[in-house]
Amino acid sequence: MKKLTHQFVSNVKKPGRYFDQGNNLHLLVRKGKSGPKKYFNVRATLNGRRIDRSLGTFPEVPLSEARKLATELMAKINSGEPIDGYRPDELDKSTTFIDFASDWIELNKGQWSSRKHYRQWISTMEQYVYPIIGGKKLDDICTDDVMRILKPIWTKKTETASRVRERIERVLNAAIAGGLRQDRNPASWKGHLQFLLPPPSKVKAIKHHASVPFAEVPRLYAKLRTNSAMSAISLRFLILTAARTGEVIGCRWDEIQHDTWVIPPERMKSRRTHRVPLSSTARDLLHELQASQETDELVFSSGGRGLSNMAMLQLLRRIEAGKTVHGFRSSFRIWAAEKSGCSSDAAELALAHVSGSVIERTYMRSDLLDLRRELMEAWANYVTGQAND
Repeated sequence: MKKLTHQFVSNVKKPGRYFDQGNNLHLLVRKGKSGPKKYFNVRATLNGRRIDRSLGTFPEVPLSEARKLATELMAKINSGEPIDGYRPDELDKSTTFIDFASDWIELNKGQWSSRKHYRQWISTMEQYVYPIIGGKKLDDICTDDVMRILKPIWTKKTETASRVRERIERVLNAAIAGGLRQDRNPASWKGHLQFLLPPPSKVKAIKHHASVPFAEVPRLYAKLRTNSAMSAISLRFLILTAARTGEVIGCRWDEIQHDTWVIPPERMKSRRTHRVPLSSTARDLLHELQASQETDELVFSSGGRGLSNMAMLQLLRRIEAGKTVHGFRSSFRIWAAEKSGCSSDAAELALAHVSGSVIERTYMRSDLLDLRRELMEAWANYVTGQAND
């Protein structure tokens, strides 16, 4: 965390919270009709409860004055002195949904496996939620408010609407847990909204990622081998490892440990380290690629730049319309179930799926690496047409 500077405070335009180092002061930037609005606030947490106090707007209150006021206010808070009839052991129930949600999202963004997921949270809140309940106090939000958000999109954008509802519910659950809201959660589905809205499954069939039938994968893989583009090489690697797009395009050379690809937890959807046994075909692909590259940290890069999320999908659309890159994981899973003879546990672990109950996962400490190595070698042989059957 860096200290705020007068130049930064004067020039910043992007909405958000910018914290000053070491004094509980932060700058809140919001969109305004004639430009960004900037507010100095103090935020403190005492006895598990949050205190928010506004110190004024910039430039009316300069940064130096805001720091002085923040220091004085924190001294009062820490001494237990009442502030405008407010004591540190009381809850600030004037907090609005947009303030609480923005902070909660920032606090929890580390649990999401990609920045894309974080941006999706921000986007859905800004597009659907904040315009209706952003300015309301947390304790004032009711079922009618939630219905105003959901009804216009429930039958037209059912999947999006379901995500919006779930995100509102999570934020309000956090507010309830923090004592900033007393009533039940108006965004809860079970026992509440389920009586007001039709089930999403009845409104619109859930679309699964369109996969290539596993019998067609060898033909498609052979076609990819004739293409020297980095997107084609990375797609071949994705097929061989049954990995996700983000895992492949973010793959670094220091993650390749001889015959195993070790993906760190911060890059995994499950937030757990995932070991991918590399088949001989996958290792050969990497060796050829490494010999032709210079010193890029990313495995799949061109001219020092990594691939975009859309690179492999755009290539696939040109050669196999209507299919998705993620669908190759389904192709692998169906092949594993019907042709490999491996256990379901090994196949699920190959996909980095967390399966079984908490107790089952506690007792099954192994990631079945040796079994999965045999499985991925067999899959590579099948994909490249070297299988016996």
